[in-house]
Amino acid sequence: MRCDLCTEKLCKEGMACTSCDAAALYSDTEDRRMMRAASEVEAEYYGEVNRIQEIILFSRKMGYRKLGLAFCAALSEEAAKLSQILENYFEIATVNCKVCGVPKAEMGAMESDKVGSISCNPIEQAEVLNAAKTDLNLLLGLCVGHDALFIKYSQAPVVPVAAKDRAIAHNPLGALYCSAIFKRMMKEAKNQQE
Repeated sequence: MRCDLCTEKLCKEGMACTSCDAAALYSDTEDRRMMRAASEVEAEYYGEVNRIQEIILFSRKMGYRKLGLAFCAALSEEAAKLSQILENYFEIATVNCKVCGVPKAEMGAMESDKVGSISCNPIEQAEVLNAAKTDLNLLLGLCVGHDALFIKYSQAPVVPVAAKDRAIAHNPLGALYCSAIFKRMMKEAKNQQE
């Protein structure tokens, strides 16, 4: 499928362009509860609350009591501020990416790949929050690939608070909204095809 190329978007009107059994996809009780809670938050607060507020509202509707926060050590200040807010609603467990202080050499990184000598450890971040028995885990600025590993190993559902983007203030969509950046990226992409 290439939904990005579709100009009709009939699915937004309830018409399917492909066969699927959506009801069967959400037959799991917990999945249905999550969809319902997300729909309720969207309907009640559309455009009125920020993402952090949405996470709080969703988590409360789900009855979550304990949230985990896996964050990049470079965003420790932001993690502390977020935790200050969340701890008013939930029990929280937090873990930064450098947990266990493993040297990059032990993780197989080449010398030229080293930005700092201590490796991120996303699998251990997931294990720490799994051991804490969190109901929902939040991601704050993990590196590309590290976020994928964390999600793979997390036993609780995962919601990103913010994606890491060192170049544009952790706002990856800024690259699509800023015409100069978008044009440069398209030029680079076309050069790759040659």
